[in-house]
Parts: sequence; C-alpha cells; structure tokens
Amino acid sequence: MFMTYAAQTVAAIRMAFADRANFFLQMAGMAVNNCFFFLLWILFFAGFRSVGGWQLADVSLLLGITMTMVGVAGVFFGGYRDMAAAILRGEADALLTQPKPVLTRLLARESFAHAWGDAITGTALLTTLAGLDAARLPFAVLGVLISLVVYVSASMTFASLAFWASGARSLARDLTDFMLLFSSYPGSVYSGPTKLIAYTILPAGFVVLAPVEFLRTPTPGHLAIAVAGAAGYAAIALCTFHLGLRRYQRGGTPTTGA
Repeated sequence: MFMTYAAQTVAAIRMAFADRANFFLQMAGMAVNNCFFFLLWILFFAGFRSVGGWQLADVSLLLGITMTMVGVAGVFFGGYRDMAAAILRGEADALLTQPKPVLTRLLARESFAHAWGDAITGTALLTTLAGLDAARLPFAVLGVLISLVVYVSASMTFASLAFWASGARSLARDLTDFMLLFSSYPGSVYSGPTKLIAYTILPAGFVVLAPVEFLRTPTPGHLAIAVAGAAGYAAIALCTFHLGLRRYQRGGTPTTGA
C-alpha cells in the first residue's frame, strides 16, 4: 500500500513540476503572500508588544507550524482539497475495482505547486523567528506531524460528507478554509463559544494551538493532549470515510457532474 501511495504521489509531484515556469511562479507567489501576511503581524507587534501573553516569537511559531503543515499537506496529500468533488463525480468507481485502498489514491491524486511556497516560508519561520533552539527543532517536526494529521483528518471528514449530501463540495472547502482561518490567530483570542468551536467542529485548537503549547512548554502532558487530539480526529475521519464508502457501494450516494 505504501509503495503504491508513494508512486502515485511522486507522479502527482512530477505533473505539478511539468510546467516549470508555472511551478516556480505559483511557489513564489505563495511565498510572497505569506511574507506579506506575516509582515502585518510584525507591524502589529511593533505597536503592541503582546496580545494575551503571545509575543512575536509565539505567533511566528504558530504561523510556522500552520504554513509548513499546509505545505506538506498540499504537496503529499493534495487530493484532500477537492476530495468531495471527486466523490460526487463518481471517481471512486474506478478505484473500487482496484485492489489498493480508495482513500490513499484519493489523497495522492494531486500535488500543488503553491504548497511548496507554504512549506518553505513555514520552515523559514520555524528555524529563525520562532525562538526554537537546536534541541527543540525535533519537537517542532513532531508538532508539524501532529498538526498535519489533525488538519488532513478534519478535511477528510468534511469531504466525506459528500457521501450523504450533494452540496458537500462547497461546504467541505468552506469548513477547511475556516479551519485554517481559525488556526492563524493566537489562542488567547478565543473564549466561550469560539473556543468550543476551535476545539471541536473547526479543530484549530488541535491543528496548531495544542502543538504550539507543547513546543512552548514541552511536557508529557501537553504532548499527550496533542497526540490524543490527532488520534481522535484521525479515527473520526477514517470511520466517516469508510461508512460513507459503504453507502457509496450500495448506490446511496448523491452524484453531480460538477
């Protein structure tokens, strides 16, 4: 299974790299976009030294994890982005006739050039302005992996709604975009209902806030919370997808030509 997934991912990356001029333009464009977004935070902290106890280094850590996670997801699991549309178009039909898992093939079907720009800028933030010393860089890799699992799992769960609703394509993308938006701000801005949403429906809390807390204070307790969140959302995603796939095989899935 892994070898098949790796081969399909490599093929998707090669396809994204086929038009080199377009590849580098998209990559550079995303890097510039991220730099402008981060510049806004620099300007903010030039006037306000902290927000709810978060300083520039903390926001650099948060954005570094977010950008790197989105970049890795887009390069190696790009199919998550429009999985709902693939389900509604009936693309799973051909995959069901093959012995390999449907989910891995759906995830590996695309790789985005602009995702490399996210990965590069995110890595640059983590290694420069995030305040991580050499001893904590391995923890940063672990934090990105935990973040990646939660992000892709939540996106898969949203996309799997297409097995039940024909309007799930736009809903899944909107929920994923809102999750990223929630993940781009310091945890101190969330309280009450918004904090509940950030740790449940749109799990920004487990996408970045739990990994950031672990990196700021690397204790076994903080690591356990982050890992438990990742395991929980991965289990939800797998259960939702496979339940939907069974319904699809029985012919109960709404379809669209979109």
